[in-house]
Amino acid sequence: MNFKNGDIIVVKGPAEIKIKKGLCSIVGAEFKTGDFEIHQGKSIPVEMRADSEVEVDGKFDRLESSTIPEKWHEIAESFAKKKPRVVLVLGEIDTGKTFFSTFLANSLLGKNIKVSIVDCDVGQSDIGPPGTLGLAVLSKPVVFIADEKPASLFYLGSHSPGLHLTSAVVGVRKLVDEALKHSQVVIIDTPGWVQGDGGRLLRNSEIDILNPDKIMLLERGRELEHLVKREPASKIERIRVSKKATSTTDADRKLLREKIAEKYYQSMRKLEFSFDNVTTDRAYLLTGERIEPCSVKVLWAEKLSGWEGILAATAKPLTGDEIAELKKEFSVFKVKNIVKGVERNMVVGLLDKDKACLGLGIMEEINYSSREFVLWCPIREDIKVKIIQFGSIKFSPEMKEAGFVEPGYF
Repeated sequence: MNFKNGDIIVVKGPAEIKIKKGLCSIVGAEFKTGDFEIHQGKSIPVEMRADSEVEVDGKFDRLESSTIPEKWHEIAESFAKKKPRVVLVLGEIDTGKTFFSTFLANSLLGKNIKVSIVDCDVGQSDIGPPGTLGLAVLSKPVVFIADEKPASLFYLGSHSPGLHLTSAVVGVRKLVDEALKHSQVVIIDTPGWVQGDGGRLLRNSEIDILNPDKIMLLERGRELEHLVKREPASKIERIRVSKKATSTTDADRKLLREKIAEKYYQSMRKLEFSFDNVTTDRAYLLTGERIEPCSVKVLWAEKLSGWEGILAATAKPLTGDEIAELKKEFSVFKVKNIVKGVERNMVVGLLDKDKACLGLGIMEEINYSSREFVLWCPIREDIKVKIIQFGSIKFSPEMKEAGFVEPGYF
């Protein structure tokens, strides 16, 4: 299909775009050729900078004006001169935070500035598999940051930071520190949870721990002002949310997570990790002293620290009488019961001795008799995993979301 210089279209996924000749601007980057896939729930504007031949396999609409506000270009020009080290992007859900972050990164790359993006939106991860915070160190312009290979990951273990607030703050700090080693500007794309107790706490904690040079507020009204009351005006950039910003349904978000998971876990191998060779993180399991109860049959048991009582792994849930027997036998007030099988399909982080995330795995079972974790992993067998980091999400072998494990269950 032939387009004239100045034509603007927005392509809605699922679709494919093939630029055969001409010059097209997409999310702040210019392309003379290229093939781009747009997943369901996503859309992308394409602006013709010259007469162009572009094939579109899917639906698209013509627009009369650019989707990129002039202020975005002004901000990019200013940042290219001043090079703020850390840029925090805040906004409610469906305000175009990822689109803006990508535009800003592409604009700076076009001026030979080294840029990284830290993706904190675990509910709609673009960098890395679902449940992770991800870092992309960009070497060239991108249309979708989801197409970039992560330079580093932090496994949060959930699609929402609500029950993992402390870990979320730790994760963003670690990834920003890593990004600063490779980039002049680090852009942090955050989730849309900006209100209520948890939203306020998490966003304010990020501001405190990162001390960003610039805070971008993508607002429809004044819905983010409570987050920046303490900050100097010189740090704040307010951006009106475009009326062309599109929304993504919960169903599409779930589908996008499953698509990303399917891509990430496409080449898996079965690996076993001995209890003797790894430690656990975010779990009670393997943190106590091994014990062998006489009063109740168990698969595995440990005496935990101080007042925490004992941990008992069993084939089926303990009865009230069995719990009472264990309390009496070991003179404790608490019995933490793990039921075998709950671990199946649970996603875990795989860390090295320095606590760097090497990748994720999907648990097949915890084999207490052979003292092994049995996992399916898309990582090489020779990778030195030293820590199994427990999480809350599950994925089935068909890469469908398959339930939730309460934090602290294990």
